[in-house]
Amino acid sequence: MNSTQLSEAHHHQRSPSDWLALQASLDWPSAGLPPFTEWEPALLAVMRLVAHASAPMILMVGPEGVLAANAEAQSLLAEPGSAINGRSVLTALPGLAPFYSAVLKKTRRGETLHFSDQPNPLNSDSASATRWFNLDFTPVTATAGNVIAVLGTASEVTPHIRRVQGLSDSEQRLRLALESSGMVGIWTLDVRTRTSTADANVARMYGLSELDYQSGVDSALFIQAIHPDDRPKVNKALGDALATETPYRCRYRVVSREGGVRWVITSARPAYNEHKQFARMLGVVIDVTDQMETASALADSRFQFQTLTETLPQIVWSCDAEGRHDYFSARWSEFTGIEPKDIVENTWKQLVYPDHWPMVSTVWDKARTTGEPYDIDYRFRHRSGEYRWLRVMALPIRDELGQITRWCGTSTDVHDNYLIAQEREKLRAELERVASEDQLTQVLTRRAFIGRATAFITANDAALMPATLLMLDIDYFKSINDAYGHPAGDKVLAIAARRILASTTATDLVGRLGGEEFAVLLPACSRQQAGGVAERIRESMAGDPITLGEGLQVTVTVSIGAVSITIPGQDLDQLLQIADKALYSAKSAGRNRAVFGEAQALP
Repeated sequence: MNSTQLSEAHHHQRSPSDWLALQASLDWPSAGLPPFTEWEPALLAVMRLVAHASAPMILMVGPEGVLAANAEAQSLLAEPGSAINGRSVLTALPGLAPFYSAVLKKTRRGETLHFSDQPNPLNSDSASATRWFNLDFTPVTATAGNVIAVLGTASEVTPHIRRVQGLSDSEQRLRLALESSGMVGIWTLDVRTRTSTADANVARMYGLSELDYQSGVDSALFIQAIHPDDRPKVNKALGDALATETPYRCRYRVVSREGGVRWVITSARPAYNEHKQFARMLGVVIDVTDQMETASALADSRFQFQTLTETLPQIVWSCDAEGRHDYFSARWSEFTGIEPKDIVENTWKQLVYPDHWPMVSTVWDKARTTGEPYDIDYRFRHRSGEYRWLRVMALPIRDELGQITRWCGTSTDVHDNYLIAQEREKLRAELERVASEDQLTQVLTRRAFIGRATAFITANDAALMPATLLMLDIDYFKSINDAYGHPAGDKVLAIAARRILASTTATDLVGRLGGEEFAVLLPACSRQQAGGVAERIRESMAGDPITLGEGLQVTVTVSIGAVSITIPGQDLDQLLQIADKALYSAKSAGRNRAVFGEAQALP
């Protein structure tokens, strides 16, 4: 059934009272159950919940799991016009009988089951496009305590699954684009660990294992592949960039395992983490061997120079020792739309992106003054009117006395490579966000919270920067799920998370440890200040009832356990244990309150 048919089915479904009346009219005794009016009160209460639920929900009654499915669930379980209520789930859905048989067996022992990201989990014979659901199965007990039925709910997560698949597809397309280019490679240097990662092209160029380089290798292995004469220059350039958090650029030779030498240009820019801390260098490697060798060889013959340069994909140019240009290859006109006869001395200067001209002028003047190779990236106006990134480099040509007589250079359009690097960084950031964010509450997952909190505690001296850890637990949360169902419980969790975030600051860490339990790390926060935050959270919960729909409201309170981090050497596990004990003290004292525990010095 497609989304339009589902919408139409929902629009024409019976009202809850009509649905209950219809169930009451079914011949339940023929399925081995008492008449509807003689059912246990607990079972009738759950039936009313199923009738009013907007999400797909089923009730499987008795050992055989006799079905009572609301309209939303029936649209997923059965073909249009098919009747499944009043029949055992094992015969009504024969294709899924093994699955539901195992569910009935476990839940009748009192177990609660959860299944995440299940493709088309309710109807194995459905011909509709694949959809994904989270499934929950909860035992329903009679007054005597025995399990008499199983409540099943389904929440659709198709948009989330398709979003993750889309990100994966985009990453694959970027990887194919990079690996299909013989010129460019992408690399990343972790500032803290000094480990490098890169794509397959860079790994091959530096004689390293592609698999190892993808997972990260010591940057020392990267340096070992560089020509010995160039290593000091590379180490200094990279060291200066790391120390000053400025862009890095260097031209040097790479020696292959077979002894071959290639000229490369590497450049990188600093990248920062969510705390605005310098975390990585994101770089590009370009093999410029052909350009450099070509530029040097062209000094011997003007004819040979023009013959060879016209075949290159780059713009090739030359000028005298004073910087007066006297030659541009045909690629110049193709790129700029300006014919050679229309070029004057200042033409190229007028095409430089205005904001980049001071940098270009400074670097070019320095190169002509010192005789150092000219190597710079800047934006240049294309014939379309767009300013595109060019990589421009040149070598000085010297006479027998060592005096510079000419400059030979190339200008390479690297605009698309810049865009790919930017898109790849955006993709990495989005994947990191999806992996670290709890999809229901939009706070950190348990794993992400523990990782970031541990990093903060490890990096900061508790004596100089005290912090406070809060553990929060929604009081009587199970009774909310039992009384109003898991969708209502999920809504309470989402709203509770928003209120916690509203009571904290952007520098605080907020995570969901599991179920209804949250944790908050308050950096640079004393015990007195943390007490104010805890009270603000408590008041935001208790002071404003949560609306569950149809005029139904529920007042939610939280119990909070806290510990101030003032003793050096405490690790997160120990602090969580102290806060957890304080949390239980808060519950024992009547809930809806905050209790501080005391951190103990290590022996």
